[in-house]
Amino acid sequence: MTAESNELKDKKTRVDMHADNTKSNGNEDTFDELAQAQHKGLFGKINARFQDKLQDSRGEDGIRDARQETAGHGSVTADDLAIRRAKSVNNPRRMIVPEGVIIEGSLTSGSETEIAGRVDGGVTVDGNLNLESSGLVTGNVRATNCTILGLCEGNMECTQSLELGESGRLNADAMSGHTMLLAGEVVGNVNCGGQLHLLASAKVTGNIRARSIIIDEGAIFNGSCSMATPKQSVASK
Repeated sequence: MTAESNELKDKKTRVDMHADNTKSNGNEDTFDELAQAQHKGLFGKINARFQDKLQDSRGEDGIRDARQETAGHGSVTADDLAIRRAKSVNNPRRMIVPEGVIIEGSLTSGSETEIAGRVDGGVTVDGNLNLESSGLVTGNVRATNCTILGLCEGNMECTQSLELGESGRLNADAMSGHTMLLAGEVVGNVNCGGQLHLLASAKVTGNIRARSIIIDEGAIFNGSCSMATPKQSVASK
């Protein structure tokens, strides 16, 4: 009995020692994993802070650039900034929107522009704008000189001159700083800071306000007429 008891005790001791070793190895693995996780977490925090700082720096640079561009100008619109950047390009070429091309959104140009396609948005041109007979603009138009042979569904503001061809149509108000020659159809009010000339093929449904008016025989005009200089919403350049 004594020998058997001693043998059982030895087996139990060996089993306990094996269990302790297994537990110890498990603890060592856990500590290693924790150390690695802590190491990764530290570098993760450093990387996150670096990325945040980088983004903040980029944002500050963008704000600084915008402030530099608007410095000295009380009220600068997005169109003004876009024109300024477009004009900063060396040797700007004529912009052409071919027939069949559709532009979804606003169009801004710092040089002469020809539109034979469609623009679903506004058009701002620092120069001459030619809207061909196949051209369509759904938004407002702002340019220096405009020659319209197509369709414009938004307000049109020309700081110098506006010429509406026989095939041209304006479905909104039209304004010109100096001269306006109409041979097409206008459904909206017309303001001209100089001479307004309605050719025989012209048709205007709306009120007219100009410094001087010439209406050829055959022209159709439905509305009121006043001889006065309109207040321009666009400063002459």
